Amino acid sequence: MLRIILFILALFFSQSFGLENMRCGTLLFAENLKNPQKKMLAKNGCTPENLYTDVYSKETANFIIYYTKSGPHKIKSNEYIDSLASYLEQAYSLHKNTLGMKDISGTDFTYHYRKNVPKGLYPIEIIDTGLLRDEEGKYPTTYGLTFPPKTSRPKETEIVIENDFAYGANCFGDTSRTHFKSEETKVDYYYEWKLILKATVFHELYHAFQTTYFNWLKYDTFWMEASATGVEEIGVPEANDYINYLSSKPGQSMENILEEYGEYGYATLYLFLSSEYGRKFDSYIWDYFSKFPEETFAEQLVRYVNSYGKEGEDAEDLFHKYATHIFYSRSRAASWPYPYEPFSDDMPIWPNWTINTDIPPYLPIGTFNFIRTPNDVAPNTDSVTGISLLKFGKNNDSTVWALSRLLEKGHIPRPFVPPFKEFAAFPNPWNPKRFEKVNFGPLPEKSTGVEIRSSNGALLKRIDREAGDILTWQPEKIPAPGILYYRTLPYGKNKVLIVQY
Repeated sequence: MLRIILFILALFFSQSFGLENMRCGTLLFAENLKNPQKKMLAKNGCTPENLYTDVYSKETANFIIYYTKSGPHKIKSNEYIDSLASYLEQAYSLHKNTLGMKDISGTDFTYHYRKNVPKGLYPIEIIDTGLLRDEEGKYPTTYGLTFPPKTSRPKETEIVIENDFAYGANCFGDTSRTHFKSEETKVDYYYEWKLILKATVFHELYHAFQTTYFNWLKYDTFWMEASATGVEEIGVPEANDYINYLSSKPGQSMENILEEYGEYGYATLYLFLSSEYGRKFDSYIWDYFSKFPEETFAEQLVRYVNSYGKEGEDAEDLFHKYATHIFYSRSRAASWPYPYEPFSDDMPIWPNWTINTDIPPYLPIGTFNFIRTPNDVAPNTDSVTGISLLKFGKNNDSTVWALSRLLEKGHIPRPFVPPFKEFAAFPNPWNPKRFEKVNFGPLPEKSTGVEIRSSNGALLKRIDREAGDILTWQPEKIPAPGILYYRTLPYGKNKVLIVQY
């Protein structure tokens, strides 16, 4: 069972890349899942304990790192471990404090080195990922894996990280000799290991945070990789590893990604949403996944925008805005037409999106497309919910239609569920420049509404509602930073709403 679970994790959680004339490990894992009769990756007769001797450990405030200095799993240097320890704490602070994610939960016994984990610490094992215990592979081009050693406790995970960013080690004790390299940026990660080690840590640790919300053993979503790759870019912008996975072909649905690593390419959507709604937006998305695990990311996004979006904005508008913005990449970046800065400084080095001349008769959900038509005649495409004419070129002398469609026409999202079961204001703290509305609820029994007052007691707003309702307040004048008070009517006690920006 664990072997199958590790295959699934490699499919969903690993960052891998395909080398010329070589097939990536992720695809091999997926093929073995689909076809159990196919030859497995694992080699017979490999005894993990024969490939290392002593196992050392290093503790930080939140982690314990296990590693060896012998055999194919040996670390590059002590600096490797010191750097890893620093990156882990940096990533932990970003994910928990800045991004607002719930805390991680680690396993109490590691899978590869078989070590008991001290209480309160999260385990990290440094190995040659191609020689993971019982999963020794032929094409181990994987930076890291996040998985639960005990499948009965899927939220208690550990992280395995590559020891030297090279591949080729085997069960006979031969070490890895062929280097991991970026096809897009031409960086040799064997030598530039700090860059890819840091990126891997930020990426894989975000998966560990995701598992506290979401049982990936039962459900799957492309957003797991898309958001982790976006977070990696926020935490390690100097790496630009995500650019290796960006597509130049529009028309691919988020609901049915066919292109290899297509989910990684939607890191750009994460970056866009982060610029629109602030760094904590994804913690709400994952909270929705915890409540509605069978729903798609698009449905969770609709629920979020309906609750926290700007006045009059809906998720279709937002997705179309994303489509129109990402068009201005590579050579088109100089034609950026908007009065504000692009959401990513990397757009000049992204691939150019392909412009199609054939008008699709039907635009699948979760899709955007770029179409050129004669004389700029608007294309008549079934189910398009967003359409804009974009201009670009030296003198804005070229045009293209941007089409988008997030959901089925007439889609009605399921009812919004607040992030708290007890009556509360959310978000709190509240940045009214980022979120124009603040919500209160659910109203407890016998309550008739809510009133909001300033710190000196002046009444700002009274809203009448019934028990169980969610109330929304969008003040005509943005309140100054400080403290407001709110309470349920008629006899509730004052609670604090912090306003900060």
